[in-house]
Amino acid sequence: MPYGKKSTGTELLAGRWCFAGQTVDVGAHGHPFSVSMPSERYAGWIHDFDWLFDLLTAQGGAAKAGQLAVQWADLFAGGNSFVFAPDRLARRGLNWGRALSALPDPTGQLAARYAGQMRALRRALSRVSPGLPMLRAQAALVIFGARLNDKAETVLARALDGLDEEITGQILADGGHISRSPMATLDALEILMGTDAVLQAAGLEGSRALGRAIDRLMPMVATLRHTDGAMAVFHGGHEGDPDRVSALLRGRDGGESDPQPFAYGPHTGYHRLDAGESVVLIDTQSVAPRPYDLDAHLAPLAMEISTSEGRLLVNCGWHPAAAPDWRRPVRASAAHSTLTLADRSPGEILEDGFMADALGAVVAEDSGIVRARLKEQSSGIWLESSHDGYKDAHGLVHRRRLFVGEDGGDIRGEDSLFVPMGDAPLSRDPVPFALRFHFHPDVRVSLAQDLSSALLVQNGRSGWRFRTDGGPLAVEPSVYLAGGARPVRCQQLVISGNALGDGDGQGRDNRVRWSLRRLRGRST
Repeated sequence: MPYGKKSTGTELLAGRWCFAGQTVDVGAHGHPFSVSMPSERYAGWIHDFDWLFDLLTAQGGAAKAGQLAVQWADLFAGGNSFVFAPDRLARRGLNWGRALSALPDPTGQLAARYAGQMRALRRALSRVSPGLPMLRAQAALVIFGARLNDKAETVLARALDGLDEEITGQILADGGHISRSPMATLDALEILMGTDAVLQAAGLEGSRALGRAIDRLMPMVATLRHTDGAMAVFHGGHEGDPDRVSALLRGRDGGESDPQPFAYGPHTGYHRLDAGESVVLIDTQSVAPRPYDLDAHLAPLAMEISTSEGRLLVNCGWHPAAAPDWRRPVRASAAHSTLTLADRSPGEILEDGFMADALGAVVAEDSGIVRARLKEQSSGIWLESSHDGYKDAHGLVHRRRLFVGEDGGDIRGEDSLFVPMGDAPLSRDPVPFALRFHFHPDVRVSLAQDLSSALLVQNGRSGWRFRTDGGPLAVEPSVYLAGGARPVRCQQLVISGNALGDGDGQGRDNRVRWSLRRLRGRST
């Protein structure tokens, strides 16, 4: 059975439908389909049936879930543009298909209504959005083909061909999703594992592409997971539920050992510096290609750090249940632990106009070429990376050098801006920059009087010392959105300066060195 949360299922069974901080109480014998919805987003959650597997974890939840599915179908048999939107139809169809064998259906009503949903999905297939929605749609049709008793081979073969095409286009050779989102990679794994499980239960074989994709996705999910068991929050991703991540990584055979992470995903573009008690993840690639860039962030060389105590350094992140007004600000470089030059991101997102109306908030100009080189030594791990996203506007390249000591308690970095060798400076005028370090809400930041160091206390227990030779160093408010629907206040350290337009990256104006060192012993 797909992963569900029992505590949420118990609440649903009691009639309390809670999502994104909004609650509708219909009582134990009611249903939420004919009551006033508090928001469009909440209504989407209801009609997507994303709550289905939570309900199935509760005692008596299967009978209630089957009853609700039939009630929903009776109320919305005529359909409307919201309920039968192609992407919603794909999501609901996948959820119904995966859960069908667990739902009581003595009269056959549920099976008939499921078949009707799948016929509607087949008619709407050309209008499903690219990316995960289309992967869900094709997976849903494969499951439908597996559940048919007549003409199953023809329907299933056609559906498997469609799924294989999506797998080829969306799952990269190293196992990452083409959007470069860690959460999309996890979602893709769940979609394909769920599809494979239904095929196996029916005594059917999926394609070779399906099996290979699952085998590639699992270690990439492990690569993009932090020490707390949840996911990194690059490119529209959020933390997710660590129990869900663990359940998926246990795989089809329910094994106890997780797949081993990579040090580098050459196609997905993330480096993982795993040393002792610490994990450093850094984005070393530009944005995803269109049409998979709707959630792309303009923040090359952004990084996150987690330790044995949990998350330390973060990006602001995003959550699908968060207020939409936050969506575009968190896609900017300033919402990430990286450098911002002249108060602008490297690249540009379509904000408005007829092109934005037609294409959505896609990336109009990408964040440039990103390069990286990893070197492991007995003393620790070195990574040198750079991007030229500011080169056209300012003639400068951003280079980030990182060192992580063998035990993970010594992390050092150097960020510099330089004119590439052989290029003429575009200007000799200084350009303002800000180097930002966003810290998780569980981290308390205290700035020292010298304005060049700060004390970090993680979870009230573990202490770290941040130092820099740049400056001035300042503590500023930040916000973390990747943990849930509500933004959470946190803090960031900001190093400000003015880089010379003709600098070589070696002088103090164009180079900032910094370090994070664990303080041994208890800190409060």
